[in-house]
Amino acid sequence: MRLTVKEVLQRNIMHGAIIKTSRSSLLDNPVESISVMEMPVENFVRRNEWVLSTGVGCGHNSLLFCDFVQALIDSGAACLAVATGRHIREIPAEAIQLADKNDMPLIEIPWHIRFADIMKMVLRELDQRRDHLASFSWDTQKALLQMILQGSNLTKLAGVMQRKLGNPVLFVDRKGEVMGSSPAAQRLLQFWRDQMRDVHNSIVHPYPIQSAFHNYSQGEWKRVDLPENTCIEVPIRSAQKQQGSLFLLLPKIPAEEEPLQREEQIYLDHAATAAAFCYLQENAAIETESRLKSDFIWSLAKGEITSEEMIKSRGSALGYETSCPYVCILGEAEHKIGKREPANSPLWEIIDEVAYAGRAVHRHIMTSHQPDRLVIYLEVPMDRIVDTVQSFLDILEGRLHERFPDFSVSWGVGENRAGVHTFHQSYQAALSALNIGRRHKSSGTRYFHFDTGLYRALEQLAEHPDIKEITWSAMSRLFDYSQLRGIDLIETFNSYLRNQCNVSQTARELNLHRQSLLYRLRKIESLTGRSLMNPDDLFLLQLSIKLWAGKQ
Repeated sequence: MRLTVKEVLQRNIMHGAIIKTSRSSLLDNPVESISVMEMPVENFVRRNEWVLSTGVGCGHNSLLFCDFVQALIDSGAACLAVATGRHIREIPAEAIQLADKNDMPLIEIPWHIRFADIMKMVLRELDQRRDHLASFSWDTQKALLQMILQGSNLTKLAGVMQRKLGNPVLFVDRKGEVMGSSPAAQRLLQFWRDQMRDVHNSIVHPYPIQSAFHNYSQGEWKRVDLPENTCIEVPIRSAQKQQGSLFLLLPKIPAEEEPLQREEQIYLDHAATAAAFCYLQENAAIETESRLKSDFIWSLAKGEITSEEMIKSRGSALGYETSCPYVCILGEAEHKIGKREPANSPLWEIIDEVAYAGRAVHRHIMTSHQPDRLVIYLEVPMDRIVDTVQSFLDILEGRLHERFPDFSVSWGVGENRAGVHTFHQSYQAALSALNIGRRHKSSGTRYFHFDTGLYRALEQLAEHPDIKEITWSAMSRLFDYSQLRGIDLIETFNSYLRNQCNVSQTARELNLHRQSLLYRLRKIESLTGRSLMNPDDLFLLQLSIKLWAGKQ
């Protein structure tokens, strides 16, 4: 309970004090400290400080006294009490109007009242209230934590809080899911559903919680003013992360007023701490279940579980429907401006978006997060495998682009091995598609197994001894010359092929003079012993370059 100007004036020692300002509401200003102050004020007065003064230095200069009053107003003083009779006979009317206009009570006290007695009384009152708040804080913390340690959940905690505060309470997690609510929280629940509906219908990702709240004075607390209510949000933190939020629905509070008393703030603070224990317990259970699910999916991918009966029983225990046809999709994230960074990649957080995309296409999803890649099994109709995968990845990539703009994800799809209980085969096909695609194409692309047919054939061909000899004899000389002279003959040849052996078009693409390009082409012929005019030699050089690139 805070001390106010009105309560100080009600004490016996203040008998004879006269309130000069007209608005009685100003007497509700809180008093947090007290001091004696004369001109100049500068920065010596704190906010909510009761200021005692004799007005010495102002004399009969009303403008100078008004400057003194204005300086106290700017400092946020709780009030100004002036002892009249020696230095100031009467408080100027201009100063009274100024104080009234700026919400600072101006009080006249008799000269005989000693400032020391007033200060002693106020400091004693403040100490008593601080002792009361400390005792209240300790008792509240002990009671709430004891309740949680005895097994109470967030719904029961919300009910206890409603009985204590007299207002509905709601708990949500960081994903926006309701974790608990008090009995009379229907309006608060509707408010939260409206908030989440607005967020989900936009491109912006709903995590962390997006809302119309503006900053509230109590740290990271926030408030929103509804047509008929005021709502307070208190973040719930543990392990240095926001796990969710506590919402308290109040009657309509004017925007300029503090919506909560100090005791209520303390109670909410300790309630958020108690709730954090509930979130930790809930998160521990969720993480254990997620780990079991991930291990099960990874075992399927590696082919460690082959019995259909075991797959069905273990999958059912974890909430999976394993009798449907699935296709394996592998995801690998990397930073757009650098190399792959598995430790810093957002793959773990992508799982939330994978679940959302699965719901959007109305398909079952099974996922496993591994250190360097994400394993996804997507339920598919066997007659529309590719279309279903494309729709799923379109939704997923759209949301990932908004949430992780600095990362790109490459996908490998084992669509040729999709089916019922073909988890290992589809994984192997997806892994092959991902690895080949990343070697031969740009990152952040989808690689279906069908699209890698040429490269798979080349990889098999590259192992033949005669092909190895042909490739090495041609490419090693081109590569060594390019390194030595700083001229990329391999890119020159590729550009020549892209432009259908047209010298003029190739020169324009490479920004070279025609004669310079012809020199490079003759150099390719002399180093490889092959003629670019001979179709067979041209094909053999092209094949050698592709095989060479596949080994790099």
